[in-house]
Amino acid sequence: MCGICGIVNLNSAPVERETLQKMCDVIRHRGPNDEGFFVNQSVGLGMRRLSIIDLGGGHQPIFNEDETACVVLNGEIYNYLDLKQLLEKLGHHFSTRSDTEVIIHAYEEWGDECPKKLRGMFAFAIWDMARGKLLLARDRLGKKPLYYYVDDHRFVFASEIKSILQCETTPRYIDFQALDSFLTLGYVPGPRTMFDGISKLPAGHILSLTGGHCAIREYWDLELHNQQPGSLADYCEHLQCLLEESIRVRLMSDVPLGAFLSGGIDSSVVVGLMSQMMDQPVKTFSVGFEEEKHNELSYARIISQYFATDHHEIMVNSCSPDLVERLAWYMDEPVADPAAVPTYLVSELARKDVTVVLTGEGGDELFAGYDYYKMDRWAQRYQILPTRLSRWALPALAREVNALLGRPRYHERTIWYWSLPPEVQMVAWVAVFTDVEKNRLYGRSFQPCWEENRAMEAFASFYSRSNEKDNLRRLMYVDTKVWLPDDLLMKVDKMSMAHSLEARTPFLDHHLVEFVAAIPSNFKLNGSTSKFILKEVAKKILPEEIVYRPKHTFDVPIGKWVKGSLRDLTFDLVSRGIVEGEELFDKGYILGEMWRGLEEDRPGYARKFWSLIHLALWARQFCVRVR
Repeated sequence: MCGICGIVNLNSAPVERETLQKMCDVIRHRGPNDEGFFVNQSVGLGMRRLSIIDLGGGHQPIFNEDETACVVLNGEIYNYLDLKQLLEKLGHHFSTRSDTEVIIHAYEEWGDECPKKLRGMFAFAIWDMARGKLLLARDRLGKKPLYYYVDDHRFVFASEIKSILQCETTPRYIDFQALDSFLTLGYVPGPRTMFDGISKLPAGHILSLTGGHCAIREYWDLELHNQQPGSLADYCEHLQCLLEESIRVRLMSDVPLGAFLSGGIDSSVVVGLMSQMMDQPVKTFSVGFEEEKHNELSYARIISQYFATDHHEIMVNSCSPDLVERLAWYMDEPVADPAAVPTYLVSELARKDVTVVLTGEGGDELFAGYDYYKMDRWAQRYQILPTRLSRWALPALAREVNALLGRPRYHERTIWYWSLPPEVQMVAWVAVFTDVEKNRLYGRSFQPCWEENRAMEAFASFYSRSNEKDNLRRLMYVDTKVWLPDDLLMKVDKMSMAHSLEARTPFLDHHLVEFVAAIPSNFKLNGSTSKFILKEVAKKILPEEIVYRPKHTFDVPIGKWVKGSLRDLTFDLVSRGIVEGEELFDKGYILGEMWRGLEEDRPGYARKFWSLIHLALWARQFCVRVR
């Protein structure tokens, strides 16, 4: 696990070693054990290393046999031993035991198709001196981030944006479309970032730079095809085999290893299977809150006792201004996911004992664990009603559905949800600010730049890529392409790597993801039972009180924090202007109606202010401007 960066000067000017050093220094937290550089005239690569495999011999960059190409890697290649054996039979010679080295030989053998041979989480860069070519690649699901900036003179890439900003010529302007998307979703869908001109390489894509020409190509997509009909028992058996294999390969490590344990079914299954495979107690790490409705530690303790793990806990009682400022710094661009707080803190706890953790991320996306998947089922039933009847019945139906979901105060949100086209309904369910609210929020400088519904484009574009008749599968596909890489996995990567901790996600092994995508939808969402097939598998692994416990959304008490420990910071930030010196937002609306909504605990207002806090801190920390 590492942080990587690089520069290609398109005007043939020599790369300054000092600039590469700064780029590496600012991401030292991603790799505190080692650093490495390659500089050859107008090209430079750099890396910081967190040593996991081949502790003494995995120094990067790693070269091929005749030193005409080299690679830097952020990530882990779980099938590297099998690939090494194959490549050696094909005549390649290895000089290390590192998983990184298989990439450079795979590139020699298969060229730009080499990422298809890799099983793991990765973002890597290859410089091919013979061809004058840079190749970047990002793993299929987007577990590892990779950013780039290009202008007429220079191409720059890195694992984190703050590394790219060490190049003094990199502009720091706000991307208005990205800003609008953030205020809708709480994150920015790729390939955009909040920095105008700095882009994310999409998951499952490669980028090649040759002779100043930059080309991006997708090498993997999730196919939504049906398998041959099979029984539930057959699907369960295959699913359990793939889960066991996925976890087994992720136990590969030359350093101490453990697991995050929330007490939910996903992380509990991971811990249960790890316990069967390891010859010592699994080290488990959990986070809880003093508010009982947010606290799941009792469930985590049940699993810990059941599998006799070496258990560690941390209780979160508040969120200090210093902590939220650190989150904003490590996140690079605002991601207003409140779960970043416990993820950051439990990562800090885990790093005291281990260097690698396995997590349960991906279970909700694979097995239909979110409420809006159920909402879609109800929406389809509502939409078959005659128009006049549906208009009359909608308010009552909305109240009933929200009561079933345990969200009785989301009545208006549900009505809006059902009024939209299917491809963007999920945006309405997760929106921080609605378009009506943004029309009041945006000030004089922002209003001319704003176009309604632009934040929904990423969702609509992926929704339209599939001609699937099963709408649930289409929605889950969109989540895999947007929410998963740009929020969930971004949060896990940035918060764990802030403490030099590697997080592995066995549910997101691409073999497992491809198999689950083809499982019939009724085996995932069965009536009102989400994760149906996973629960069937879990019956053989976990105690019943965990398998059949009520679904508990991982809520964080941000309302209490914004009105308590963060109150002064919040008021100061919004009073001075979210982006200082710019009239992007209507301060009267924020300090008037929005502040009253926060004080009165109206649904959604704490999340709105949480988003504005992160936006304001990002703008100040990274000195962003309006073009």
